[in-house]
Amino acid sequence: MSRSMPQHGGLPVPLLFLSALAVSLVPALALWMRGSANQLLFLLLLFALIGTAWRGRLAPRDRFVPVVRRYWPVWAALAAQFLAACVSTVVVGLRDARVFDDPSVLDTPLRMALFGPLLWLLLNVPSRWLRQIQWGCVAGALIGAGILHYQIGLSPEGRPAQILFSNLLPFSNITLLLGLFSLLTLGWSDRATVRGRIGIALKLLGGAAGLYVAYASGTRGGWLALGAFALVFFFLMSGSVWRKLLAMAALACAVLAVYHASDLVNQRVDEAYTEIQEYRKGQALDSSVGNRLQLWSAALEVFEAHPLVGVSRQDYRRTMREAARQGLITKHAAEFRHSHNEFLFNLATLGILGGLAIAAAWLVPAFFFARATRRGGRDERIAGTMGLLLAIGFLVFGMTEVMFAMSMVAAFYTLMIAALMAIVIRAGRHEPAA
Repeated sequence: MSRSMPQHGGLPVPLLFLSALAVSLVPALALWMRGSANQLLFLLLLFALIGTAWRGRLAPRDRFVPVVRRYWPVWAALAAQFLAACVSTVVVGLRDARVFDDPSVLDTPLRMALFGPLLWLLLNVPSRWLRQIQWGCVAGALIGAGILHYQIGLSPEGRPAQILFSNLLPFSNITLLLGLFSLLTLGWSDRATVRGRIGIALKLLGGAAGLYVAYASGTRGGWLALGAFALVFFFLMSGSVWRKLLAMAALACAVLAVYHASDLVNQRVDEAYTEIQEYRKGQALDSSVGNRLQLWSAALEVFEAHPLVGVSRQDYRRTMREAARQGLITKHAAEFRHSHNEFLFNLATLGILGGLAIAAAWLVPAFFFARATRRGGRDERIAGTMGLLLAIGFLVFGMTEVMFAMSMVAAFYTLMIAALMAIVIRAGRHEPAA
């Protein structure tokens, strides 16, 4: 390449601009354009490989190996599921060669294992370009709300199980997060300018769209996540303990008011209570809650029988069908792709290694972002809070759904973690935003 090509941080400006554009498009496109999140992830990986041609022009601390040395715990945490899946496949495959016939189950955790090169690339992108991911979040929340509203109108039951190519649960959960991210980035808009005020209005609409999806979808896992987010904000709020308790009391009153005023919320909560009672009596085992309780119990039994490496991702369905033949679960429950609990699914399929891996994928990034929320810089606090909600949100969503069953979700999580970490790290260096 010619030496006259414009540079920023040692890498060509066009490469960095395209990288910023690609990562900003992820939240905007992931939920409605099939394959977009995966394609953008691999495009950014390609950009990272191209960027290595200019690695000699980078400052020593910004080269790939020093970056990996500093942030290896997060990369290791995200790569752990892929490593656990490989170990489980090899060990189980030695006694049952059929497992080797389906290596495709390694594809989704592989997305998360690619985190390192993506973070290195984005650490070279100017901060003001990285922050444009805020508009991808606003667009994603608004588009998600529009799609759900349209699909509800088409559904005879009023609650579609499938939204385009995604199950309702991950679709609504991610849209909720995008709405909250829209609100958190209000601090990146300038109220003194017309452009800034328009941006604030759009972000408020994005936040309302995310909350609308959480409500209209009727996903109880999303409602649980809202409670967890409230606790996060409780600890992040400034002021006295009494002020925080007053805010939480006001929130609790608002929740009770919604429960009593909304037929949808009332119905969904009462249904869960009724289904739990029926399950305890051995009735309605194939209800929404009943299926989950069956699958959770079966997953624990499988883990107890295969504690080290599980039964492998490849052998999960066969194991569940065998459990149905033994009368441990119903035939209907045995046909689910996963156990509707991320932690238990990893324990059953990958053993203790899988359980530690998924816990690390949530908690290690959460720890990094939690520290960022306590720092003085605006960008650190905003991006840190977004990252903390992302990690905590996926943890809570994982109580009732296996979010990482879809490669799109794994790509989304990986890219958002990388982008938000890059913003935090660059802000912590006290570098100029441009």
